[in-house]
This record gives sequence, structure tokens and C-alpha cells, in this order.
Amino acid sequence: MELIQKQEYSSENYADIFNIEGFLQLENIRVPEYQRPYKWKPKTVTQLVEDIRTFNNKPNYRFGSIVIHCNQIEEDFKKKIYLDIVDGQQRYTTIRLLLHALYDLTNNNSKYSQSTQKLLNSLNIALQKVEIKYRNKQEAENIYNNYLLLKRSIQNFDDKIIENFIKKFEVVVFFIHDETEAFQFFDSQNSRGKDLYPHDLLKAFHLRELGKEEVAVQSEIVENWEAYDSKELSSLFANFLFRIKQWSNNTKAKYFSKDHIDMFKGISLNKIDSYPFVKPLQIAHYFVDDYNKNFQRRIDGNEMVFPFQLDDVILNGRRFFEYVNHYLGINERFKKNFLKENNKIPSLTERLVSLVYRNEFAYREGESYIKSLFECITIYYIDKFGNEDIDSFIECSFVWCFVLRFRFQRIGFDSVDNYVEQHNLFRVVKNALTPKDVLNTERNYLPDYRKVQTILKDNPRRMDSKIVKFFEENNYYEI
Repeated sequence: MELIQKQEYSSENYADIFNIEGFLQLENIRVPEYQRPYKWKPKTVTQLVEDIRTFNNKPNYRFGSIVIHCNQIEEDFKKKIYLDIVDGQQRYTTIRLLLHALYDLTNNNSKYSQSTQKLLNSLNIALQKVEIKYRNKQEAENIYNNYLLLKRSIQNFDDKIIENFIKKFEVVVFFIHDETEAFQFFDSQNSRGKDLYPHDLLKAFHLRELGKEEVAVQSEIVENWEAYDSKELSSLFANFLFRIKQWSNNTKAKYFSKDHIDMFKGISLNKIDSYPFVKPLQIAHYFVDDYNKNFQRRIDGNEMVFPFQLDDVILNGRRFFEYVNHYLGINERFKKNFLKENNKIPSLTERLVSLVYRNEFAYREGESYIKSLFECITIYYIDKFGNEDIDSFIECSFVWCFVLRFRFQRIGFDSVDNYVEQHNLFRVVKNALTPKDVLNTERNYLPDYRKVQTILKDNPRRMDSKIVKFFEENNYYEI
């Protein structure tokens, strides 16, 4: 390749943009032995195919970067450069599999034009010149299974989709000559610029899902998002939204990672068919916009907020960013309303909330898990019923959460997960039609009376004595 010859004896690093055709014709590419085995999951492979379908009509579409170490080696008394992939071998391997699948699909198939067959034949010849060795049985199985998946997924690809993918889809390739520097570059990319945080991946997805009529507000959306504190966003998704969604579905909620971001992807109204379940979302979406744009708003100054619900399907694009803004800080607003400072005569609700956050042992890890459970269930209730019967519910949720302390001397998050599965108040709230349906639910989780007495007298460091006395004085125990 002219490009590589030009750089053969240069020590300068550089980057270039290749379409798929140009990228796959780079010579002397190698996947070094130190690379991890190929293990892209079917979900990731399927997403690649969906991206090709979704963005096929764009003038160009960049879907990743490759970091290459230009490894100069002397062979047969001549200097030769091998292009060792430092970062991106999973993507490179999958692209190769896809091209092989496309070649098999189109070769000697009258459904496809001669130009398409010729293009894929030339790329197939180029790929045969680059030998890739794979090292173990599991890697070989992953390759074979993903190849079969790709063959199934591209059956409806036509000439236009194939040509646009090969000619218009692009990768950014970084050519770096010093191996140490190549790995340093790889590390810096992963630590700061590769959207490794789940909420950043969601940002990228929902920006792509903006409707044509929403592109005008893209700059404002990005500006608002960048103004958020990254730790606040991480906490919102990991400590609140994720846990509420998981627990309300009776599922473990310990760790939020990139593997879970699909629960914050929904439907794009401009792409989905008009199924019956979509109708209420369409009505709400367009009605809210129409209401806010009406000239009467210039007179009354009113603004309608989209009626978000944690159990509803998320609307992709602009509404997702409004969704984040709606729920961001929701717990701080709750504490502002119920966690009063120096209130001389606090209400029962204020005393209970204060015990959640300021009890004698609030510094302990176990108490932090109880607090998290209390915050999530209370937010979930308020999201559905507002402040209707909120005092009674806070008492109910306080009892439900602190029963954990009567059950366990030491509380880990697994204890919380298991407790929710056994006595799931989230499911009660989810299925309830009125607050009374929640408040009148059977409380088959209360502690034994003897345990309450024992803890109160003999084990004062098990929990704050004021919590134990509340259980005793209000008869929250079983005989």
C-alpha cells in the first residue's frame, strides 16, 4: 500500500480515516499474540448489523477506532512494517466475518449486481492475504457462532446497503510507531475518551436517536448534559433508576454496568410501527409539545412537563434527556421536604426520615444499604402516587427497611437483594392502583417480639435504640 510505504521509515505518528474498503485492503495487519481472545457477544454483533441498517443512508458513518503499532521488523535483510492491532481487534475480526458472510451471500447469486459481486470478491482476495491465527477452542467457537449469526442477519441486505456499508462506513485508524507509546495511547483512550461510563454510552445512543425535528435543539441538549456533574449522573443511574427498575421486576440490583444500559433504551416514535401500546406514548408526546407551543402559553406562562413514569417505556431522543433531568436530584428534593434542620417539634414523618439519615450508626455500611433501599422505595411510590398518603407510606417503608436490622447483625448488599425478593414492596407499589392498596398490604415480614426485646436490652449496638423503641411502642412485631 502506498500509505504504508510512505511511512515505512518515518517515526511520525499519524491518524487517517478509512472506509471499510480501504481499511480491509491495508496489508500486513496482524493480531498479536498478546491480544485477548475474540469474544464479542451475539448482542454486540447484532447491534453492528442494526447500525448498518439504521445509518445506511448517511453520507458517512464512523463506528469506531483502531490503534495500530507500526512494528518495524527486519526480514531477509530488509525492513518490513507489520501493522499490529493494539486496540480494536474485536471490531476488526467482526468486520472480517461480516465481509466473508457478505461474500458468501452474493457470490454467484443473480439477486446481486455484478458490481457488488466484483467488489466483495476483491475484498475477499485481500482478506485471504492477511492470515489471522486464533488460539483456543472457545475463540474458534465464538468466531464460528458469530459468523453464522451474521449470515442469518444479512439475508435481506440488498446491493445498496452492501455498497453503502463498504464505501461510506468509516473507521479512524491511529498509526503509532513506538510500542510503549501505542499502549499509552490505548490506555488514555480508554480512561477518558471511549465512552466507558454507562451514562455516556446512553448519551451517545440517544443523540443518534434525535428525530429530524429535534436536531435543532441538539446543541442545547449537549450543553445541558455537559453541565451535569458526572458523579451525579452515575449515582442517578446506579443508585436509583437501575435499582428501582431491577427491584420492581424482582431482580438483583447490586451493580449497574454497560451490560444494563438497554433498560434505558426504548422506542423512537419516528421509527416504530403504530402498535397499540405506542398510542398512549404518541398522544402524550405530541400533546405536551402542542400545549407548550400554543400561543396561550405566552399569556398564562404555564408549561406542561412530560408525564414520566419509571415503569413506562422510555422515548428515545429528546425525551430521554428530559427524563434524566426530571429524575436528577429527585432524592435531594425529597430530603429537602422531609429532612428538616433543627425542627423543634418534628412530625412523626420527619422523625422517621431523620432516623434513616442521622441514626446513631448511620456511618456503617449496612445502614447505607438500608438508606438506599428506603430512598428507592420512597421515590418509586412518589413517582406513582405523588404525596398522597405520604406520611403513612413513609412509616410503612421505614418499618419494611429496618426489619433488616432485626434479621441481620451484619448487612451486605446481597442481604438487601434477597430480602427484596422475599418481601417485595416494590412489586406491591407497581401493581397498586391506589395508595390504599399499598398501605393495606399484609406485613408478613415483621420481627418476632422476643427479638425486639432482646435487641433493646442486650444488644444496644445492633441498631439505634430509638428505632427499636419505635418498633416496640407502635407494635411492629409478631407475637
